Amino acid sequence: MQFSLIACTAQNGLWKSVRHSWREQCEDFEEDGDSYAQAGMSVLAPLAEEPLRRAKVYVLCDEAGTPHCIFQANSTFLPHFTGRVLRIRHMILSPDYDYGSKSVEEYAQILTEAFSQACDLAIKELPSAHVKFHFRTPADLEFFRRARPSLAKEPAFTSVDMHGAWLSLSLATPPANDQKASIREDMSHA
Repeated sequence: MQFSLIACTAQNGLWKSVRHSWREQCEDFEEDGDSYAQAGMSVLAPLAEEPLRRAKVYVLCDEAGTPHCIFQANSTFLPHFTGRVLRIRHMILSPDYDYGSKSVEEYAQILTEAFSQACDLAIKELPSAHVKFHFRTPADLEFFRRARPSLAKEPAFTSVDMHGAWLSLSLATPPANDQKASIREDMSHA
């Protein structure tokens, strides 16, 4: 299955499409679609409707346009890092994953795809020298804890570390844009 990562904007209506699709999935499980992942969805909604230059909500869709996963991505300067850091937070998988109609293999595939697409995002669309993933569940944390030794051997990364619920990677490939912007310039364009 092929996936694509698409940013939500007010113009493309993607956020409304995700909400509609996930409400229908919830109904299939006799669950309330309006309360599905309410805490995370309420955090993502304002940013999905009004994205910022360096902070957006992304949707991982399959070739049919079905949304499988959403997350917030923001590129910023952080202490202890040289260059920008792309933080991936508030990841939510579709009700099909949360309510168990997908297999463990499909769950692992979507985590892997979200990870891969986010790293690509750091190289191209939100240029960042580092990527930090915040895990949504202990299972996600364990998945990447087991993957970390393999990731550390990949030439795409110069470092791979885990701290608490975060996986932190430094990319070997420089991002598409120059990262010498100052923190002041970064904040003025947020």
